[in-house]
Amino acid sequence: MKRSILSLMYLIQGMRNAGIDIDEKLMRIGLKVDAIDLASAIDINLEREILKVLCSNFSAEQGLKIGQHYTLEGYGPLLMLLISSPYIEIALHKAIQYCQLTHLTGTLNAHVENDQIAILYQSTRLTDELDYFLAQCEIAGTFKFLQSLYQIMDLPFPRIRVELPFELPSNLVEMEFYQQFYGMDVCFGAPEARFWFSQDVLKVKIPSFDEVAFRIYEQKCIDELSKLSMYENKPRIVQRVMDYLVLQNSIMPTMTETAQVLNMPERTLRHQLQQHQTSYKKIREEIIKNKALEMMEYKKYSIEMISELLGYSEPAAFNHAFKRWFGQSPRQYLK
Repeated sequence: MKRSILSLMYLIQGMRNAGIDIDEKLMRIGLKVDAIDLASAIDINLEREILKVLCSNFSAEQGLKIGQHYTLEGYGPLLMLLISSPYIEIALHKAIQYCQLTHLTGTLNAHVENDQIAILYQSTRLTDELDYFLAQCEIAGTFKFLQSLYQIMDLPFPRIRVELPFELPSNLVEMEFYQQFYGMDVCFGAPEARFWFSQDVLKVKIPSFDEVAFRIYEQKCIDELSKLSMYENKPRIVQRVMDYLVLQNSIMPTMTETAQVLNMPERTLRHQLQQHQTSYKKIREEIIKNKALEMMEYKKYSIEMISELLGYSEPAAFNHAFKRWFGQSPRQYLK
């Protein structure tokens, strides 16, 4: 199963913003932060292995500090869908519907009780220190996301009561730290994280509502979800190579580097790929082709920028490759 790379990238960026140096840990598993493609998807098992390396020796409480540094950067179509919604109620519904495109590894739901409504965040599991650390990051990140979203929509932030699935802090200093971030009305010992607010908030109109933009960005969110299953049902070794390469931006790693990350001799990797009638070169080229199309379709980058981001020495080399793949030049494709 695959999910958006956002969760991992938000954690990495949050750690950096909190003054934690994690680049050395990433280098040990063959990853460079600035070379990770923000539009990529990641296999949840691979993500878990990376998290075990990144999050070793961190306490759950440190997760709260890191989550406060999460930003809206990287949300793309989902963010635009939310701020172009007509009402807060619609935006909330869409956030839950497209939760897989957010920074969350857990799930979002809504619960109505009397005149109150709660956004519920439930972790997929809370069985070890890593789970509690990630939950702290993501719950704090979700609260920060709500604050930032209201700010970008130019709306006053509503009064929210927060319930957390953690034990009551054992000392006053920790308790004050929670209250400074979540407000004085924060409670502990809930079965999942709950953000309670008045149902009246749901009917608030969003000033940036745009019906056409709303339809466009919802379709983009649907397309993003479909991409998460693009490489499903591949042989395991092929999937592992794809999972690693799809994370990369700019110059792709060599087969030698990839074999090192996968912890196997290059000769073994080559042989196993041949057994499945493919090669490292074919897989690498397929990944680059898909990335090229994604960038072209978003119309966010110039052809020169796409060429550079995909690791080509000059635009002419990218133009030649694109024409070989699709039978037309990049500019002809855009018309």
